Amino acid sequence: MHHGIGYPVYNQFLWWFDETVQRVDLEKLRDNLSDGLLARRVVSSTVPTARARWVASNVSHSLDFHPHFIGSTEVSAWADGCIDDDIDPETGLGWRLAAAPLTDGGTVLSLVASHMVADGGALIAAFAAANSPSVHPRSVPTEDGIAAIGSDLRDAVGQVRSVAGWLVNTAASALPIPTRSGPGIVVPRSQPTRSQPTAGAVDADWVSPHAVAEVDAGTWKAAAQRWGGTSNSLFIAVLTAASGQAGRASIGDSVQWSLPVSDRTVDDTRSNATKIVKIEVPVTDAADRDLSTIRKISKAAFTAFAARQAAGLPPAGISQALVQMLPDAVVARVPQPRDGAEGLASNLGALPEVFTTVAGIGARAVSGRATFAGADAAFARSLDGGLTAWLCETDASVTVTVHAMDPDRFVDDRALRDHLAEALGRWELTARFW
Repeated sequence: MHHGIGYPVYNQFLWWFDETVQRVDLEKLRDNLSDGLLARRVVSSTVPTARARWVASNVSHSLDFHPHFIGSTEVSAWADGCIDDDIDPETGLGWRLAAAPLTDGGTVLSLVASHMVADGGALIAAFAAANSPSVHPRSVPTEDGIAAIGSDLRDAVGQVRSVAGWLVNTAASALPIPTRSGPGIVVPRSQPTRSQPTAGAVDADWVSPHAVAEVDAGTWKAAAQRWGGTSNSLFIAVLTAASGQAGRASIGDSVQWSLPVSDRTVDDTRSNATKIVKIEVPVTDAADRDLSTIRKISKAAFTAFAARQAAGLPPAGISQALVQMLPDAVVARVPQPRDGAEGLASNLGALPEVFTTVAGIGARAVSGRATFAGADAAFARSLDGGLTAWLCETDASVTVTVHAMDPDRFVDDRALRDHLAEALGRWELTARFW
């Protein structure tokens, strides 16, 4: 995940505190994080077909405390600068905590980790443990010597069985059996009707546009309830509207969103524990603000997903075990699959107080995102994706953080902000952009 697809994927949380968080408290937080589940290093397996495994890391980046005050309009650029290629799980330096004082008062805090080290849920769990006075951070279980070889052998057997099962299921599903029931047949999606790309985009200068829209939490919840939805259905509706306005789909089309679902348990030590649920959302005109349709579609998809999980059915698509068996150099040369999704809508919901408060100071807002570091226009087009977005909620604010992966219709940050602001306005919402 870090090198295999050509560009490393990083997750980043940002906390905006209106009050100053003292450096000594942030140093303590960093020390606690270095004793927890983020402190891991990936090592190659000793057995063919077995996955690389984690061992505890005894090294970590120091707190990156910015030496100067930064303005509120500089936060986004500062956050981008916190993502650096020296954050690498192969060296054991897979994460970094950074902070900067704000000229208007307060502090902005960043936690970046390779997605290989931690998904969103793992980052929240690691931070909460490090930030809690009553919870002792858990370390990564480490095996060496004979125990490591035994672990690799068991994993290799499991991987081979997983691939074999996938091959059998794939072959069986391809057989023309007349009695096969309708629900087992995959119906091809209709391709959204897109506008012509904006002329004049310069590929060499393009970087994935990034926007953080902060909305008052009470206003957001009231809008969701007013139009017959939930926070999640409003989130998806705003993204669908933004995609439509940018010309990635037309009224009457439907677009597909990938919705991450965590199956992380309380004592989970996995770096990634995320599954994907996909939904088809109709593109409607600006006068249609009803959220009940998206709410029903989402509920049906989550219910079907839960049923598949309970039945022990494998996820759709290519076997992850097979991909994991391939060397990074091979995976990087394989064209990325276009699964037809318009993008990803990751709703982290209401964040726990132990995650939003540091040293007794509560963050006004928290933003989360995942980003392909250094991805260029050609790579973005190869994915054929639109928007990747995360939603985070504190007592005071809801943030919708968006990356755009269409260089022809989202040419820069300004274009993304304009489309996102217009989409929010459809539900009478206004935002403060970071």
